Amino acid sequence: MTDPTRNGSMAPTTQRMLTSGRLARRFALVSLMLGVLIAILIGASLYLVSSRHLARQHHANVEANAILAARQTEGLLNTLVTTVRELADNSMLATALVDSAGKENYLIPFLGSFNHIASVPVALVFTDFEGEPIADNGRHADPLAVAPADMAWLRAAIATGRPAATVIHQGNSHFLLAAEMLIYSRTSSPEGALLYKVPLDALVLHPEAELLHTADELRPVAPDMMAVTVPLTVPDRLAKLGLELRLEAPETPTTARLSWMLPAYGLIGVAALLAIYIGSRAVGSHMTRSLRELERLAGAIATDGFTGQRARVHGDDEVSALARGFNAMLDHIAGIQREREMRAAEEITIQRTLAERAEQARAEAESARNEAERSRQEAVMALMVAERANAAKTHFLAAASHDLRQPVQSLVLLTSALGMRLGDHPAASLVGSIEASMDALCRLLDAILDISKLDAGTVSPNVQAVSLGTIFARLEGEYRLRAAEKGVAFRSVPTRATLNADPALLERIIRNLVENALRYTDHGRILLGCRHERGFLRIQVYDTGIGIPPEHLERIFHEFYQISNPTRDRGKGLGLGLAIVDRLARLLGYRVHVASWPNKGSCFTLEIPTPALPAVKPSSAEVPAEQAPEPGRGTALVIDDDPLVREGLSLLIEDLGWRVTAADSAGHALRLLRDQTRSPDLVIADYRLEAGATGLEAIHAVESALRERGLAVPPSVVLTGDTAPQRIADAEASGYRILHKPIAAKEVAQLLSDANLDRPADRRMTGDRRNSTILQD
Repeated sequence: MTDPTRNGSMAPTTQRMLTSGRLARRFALVSLMLGVLIAILIGASLYLVSSRHLARQHHANVEANAILAARQTEGLLNTLVTTVRELADNSMLATALVDSAGKENYLIPFLGSFNHIASVPVALVFTDFEGEPIADNGRHADPLAVAPADMAWLRAAIATGRPAATVIHQGNSHFLLAAEMLIYSRTSSPEGALLYKVPLDALVLHPEAELLHTADELRPVAPDMMAVTVPLTVPDRLAKLGLELRLEAPETPTTARLSWMLPAYGLIGVAALLAIYIGSRAVGSHMTRSLRELERLAGAIATDGFTGQRARVHGDDEVSALARGFNAMLDHIAGIQREREMRAAEEITIQRTLAERAEQARAEAESARNEAERSRQEAVMALMVAERANAAKTHFLAAASHDLRQPVQSLVLLTSALGMRLGDHPAASLVGSIEASMDALCRLLDAILDISKLDAGTVSPNVQAVSLGTIFARLEGEYRLRAAEKGVAFRSVPTRATLNADPALLERIIRNLVENALRYTDHGRILLGCRHERGFLRIQVYDTGIGIPPEHLERIFHEFYQISNPTRDRGKGLGLGLAIVDRLARLLGYRVHVASWPNKGSCFTLEIPTPALPAVKPSSAEVPAEQAPEPGRGTALVIDDDPLVREGLSLLIEDLGWRVTAADSAGHALRLLRDQTRSPDLVIADYRLEAGATGLEAIHAVESALRERGLAVPPSVVLTGDTAPQRIADAEASGYRILHKPIAAKEVAQLLSDANLDRPADRRMTGDRRNSTILQD
């Protein structure tokens, strides 16, 4: 025989649902399936009826909206025409025809008060009887500016001696152009005219409507859209234009229908299906009551054993026959049950013992799981606290660095200007002491800036072939005498190793490690060397200094962390050298680690992977010797909202032979440039200005103003005291040359010299002229 389920007449899953499980549930499922079918049929019928009703209502609403928008446009046109007609009859215009000399006092302000009529922007031009303009309301900017073609049309209208109106096209916009004649009782011809120009779009208040006139070609309506056109009742002056308002809308109210019909039908259908399921479940439960009693009896016998229970017999149906057969089976097994009572008791005891042990094991496992979850949550909370503390520290350093750089910058500039002006004065030595103190503070701020640049991701490695022996020799020549002054022997092991790396960043890492070793070594020796080992090149700095306790090894690479400098002695550094080493190593893909023995010394190791590719030979081109900058002469525009920094920078630039135009904002700078006939040779702007403005915005405004006047755009430089990583990244991405405060007098002189070189090309200092992102010592 053939199984009907294999022929596809009924899916196996559906058959199992209908033939297995409790009878009440199966009965409820069948009823639910029938209810779903009925609900779909009823819902589809209601949906079709409601859709047609909503479609008719939607069409009526679109027509009503079109009529309402048409009445609003008619009201605006009537107000516009009436206002202009009354304005043409105003005695002030008649007076201006004979007294044009006083138009500056009363006529221009009078017309300027009519920039909008009924909230519609309008351009007004008052002319004499030949169409020559006398005054206007100040609308000179596009797109409302009155064009020469508009004035030619006005002169033709004056020749007719009657009010006129037309629709013109300019670019992608349509405008209503109309004229009122000034005809007085003593003359029969126009003595003057009033031309007004209005954008058609401003006369339509509905966002989806448009204003059409006789000359317009009707645009075809999309298949899924409908259009309603309403003729406008307008004054006689505009009647020949044939103005109509057209409103397009979707053909069917899809959004409205989906917004309430489908959810409503869905809720009704779900409620009906739920009622069907609950009702059928209740009926099935009542019909299978006798079967459930047999089920409970069988369950009780299986759990507690046979103790003389009997099944109750109700009526004389199939279920009653089943109950009688069940009682016969109970009588048959009663004897067997009595023989096994003892064994059953023993088995029950064993099962209870096993259950208790299982429950105890489950409780212990649950306790261990809860303890593990609590430990995990504590670790997550500790990580979140650490991340918040690190973010707060970064924010504090950025804010403190910026707030310190402003007064330090003014001190540096004013001190440099004072030193240049004192010359050989006896007080000049005090300037040298001040500059030495400023240099110490600047080194601290520059170290914080290096950390911020690395955190901001603005440092890009310049990989090339590097001779490690050259770096070792240079560092040995630089530090041997300093080490000897402390009684420490410094030596580097000669090497011919060559690798692909960024020479400046690699030397900065090694230099910081040597500085750290020299700082904490008071006797003995310092050794710098390298060795190859299994695909790695290891550069090591070994010293016989004070060593590092094991509990401090992980924290020595944190900012401002120093083990043996509780008084913050500047002679022992700032606590930033190893932090910079750690960040530079991670940037270049290197590993740095330390082994240390308290009171015996330390060994810092920089581990560099050696690539399989051969190193690129360094360029043999000679680097020209650095020459002292020649500022020359020129004009600099300085934009800074800090008066002390602005004054100090201005004094220093003037002492270098340049003229200075100083401003505290972009608006102030534009006002000063308006009176100058030539563009400045250099623009220097602070990144952070007052009221949330930035120096980048100020430079853009100055460049736009100079281009509009046909003047050359000078090179521009941005000064910033911000060390927040995001601010540094934004400034670097601007394309302008970026200098970080505080800047010294020689940097200002170099800027002026670069501006002199850049002046003939008339271009901005970008690309190669920007600050290098390589960290300097």
